[in-house]
Amino acid sequence: MAAEGSVHDFDVVVVGAGAAGIAATGALRSAGLNVICLEASERVGGRVHTDTEIFGAPFDMGAHWLHNAHSNALIAPGLSMGLDLYPDPDVGVTHGLDDKAVLWDEFDALYETLKQAARADTETEARTGTPTDRSLTDILVEKSPWSYTSAMIFGLSIARDLPNTSLRDIASWESGGDWFCREGFGHLIARMAEGLPIRLSAPVTDIVARAGGVTVKTRADQIRARAVIVTVSVGVLAEDVIRFDPPLEPERRKAFELITMGDYNHAALLFRPGAIPLDPDTWLTYQLNADASGVAQGGGFLCNISGTDLTSFETSGSFSRDLQKAGPEAAIEHGLETLVGIFGTAIRSDFIKGHATAWRQEPYVLGSYAGAMPGGHSQRKVLGRSHAERIQFAGEASHIGQQCSVSGAHLEGLRAARDVIKQLD
Repeated sequence: MAAEGSVHDFDVVVVGAGAAGIAATGALRSAGLNVICLEASERVGGRVHTDTEIFGAPFDMGAHWLHNAHSNALIAPGLSMGLDLYPDPDVGVTHGLDDKAVLWDEFDALYETLKQAARADTETEARTGTPTDRSLTDILVEKSPWSYTSAMIFGLSIARDLPNTSLRDIASWESGGDWFCREGFGHLIARMAEGLPIRLSAPVTDIVARAGGVTVKTRADQIRARAVIVTVSVGVLAEDVIRFDPPLEPERRKAFELITMGDYNHAALLFRPGAIPLDPDTWLTYQLNADASGVAQGGGFLCNISGTDLTSFETSGSFSRDLQKAGPEAAIEHGLETLVGIFGTAIRSDFIKGHATAWRQEPYVLGSYAGAMPGGHSQRKVLGRSHAERIQFAGEASHIGQQCSVSGAHLEGLRAARDVIKQLD
């Protein structure tokens, strides 16, 4: 309960200082509104965070790729800040496969099959009125030895297993080339937060909306506002970490069951110079096989990140979740042992140290990003709806086209800010 007298008034409160919250806060302040952003953790950025202490080089603990360069909303701001952004060189190596074209031809064929299947499901739903949305596994009919390796990119992009992935959700993505930030994507987002009115270590416990305004309660005080923008993850909302009065509507609760937090983690491995004999930012894959449930056991490697000697083992879905449960050393050892199988045992002597992320265990996040279950593709628009008139929501989970991306979160933050500005005019 807040102490008596510790009540503050603002036009707008933004809950969460991730990409969406930072974008919303900046837009609201630029519009002349009195705004405060409350962040539960001790830093800004949310799931976009660059660490420079563990390895002495930038290491993106969360998001690293700036996806879909032609429509990514963060490349231009990054360049304007003087950061070293550059296109992904798109260098790929597949262990055990001499002809790279074999894998990518299969990937392109799978992607085209996916698009056709999604169109067919859309037409069936329009004709029959019955919701139709299959999983990605449903279109892997004629499997080759490299099917699950080529399909892994979908699993990583949606942070979940293929059987739990909506075809139509993937088909709605905007596609295009990717970029990297040499200083780290998290560094870019942190720079965008500089100078904004952000209060750290201020977890919100309650949001109460009434006809006259909204009261936002933290462990320390109460804040009265004319409107609120909530940008916390779907995982946090689904677990009722924040209590809403009036309670969240049943439609939104249903959406939480179909748009759920997935798992995507990095096991970063630092080697002595030249240990990984590949060009900077090479994507290294190997043959993956699936278990009886259609879940591929394995991941891929982003090697010599931005010209450093840091290589990241990328995993997603239940395989990533199992490694989290086993502890960081399990993920590090699995990645290292896989590289030994590719480059030989000598690479162990060149290994310096590793670090593994575990986003499912982060209390103010509870996962990586929000993917759609089969049948859940239409629920993202529900997540973006306002609640009790004065409460807006924004984040990667509610964007359609750039979902599961930092750019999507940023754009949703701007959209929510526009809605609030229009409402308060």
